[in-house]
Amino acid sequence: MVGFDDLPVTRWVSPPLTTIRQPLAEMGRTAAHMLGDLIDGVPLRSRRVELSTELIVRESTATAVPAD
Repeated sequence: MVGFDDLPVTRWVSPPLTTIRQPLAEMGRTAAHMLGDLIDGVPLRSRRVELSTELIVRESTATAVPAD
């Protein structure tokens, strides 16, 4: 099982939940920059911005077992 957002509780549930961590601070900075550009009348270079995420592996996902 895999969750999303890496909420603090995901570390403490049993088993600890594997999750996807989003770059929240970078998302906020990017959105603020885009908003500032719009306020200044500068057209957006793109309406879509892709930021990296990180897979945090915990015990809710099993290690692959090699086939015989």
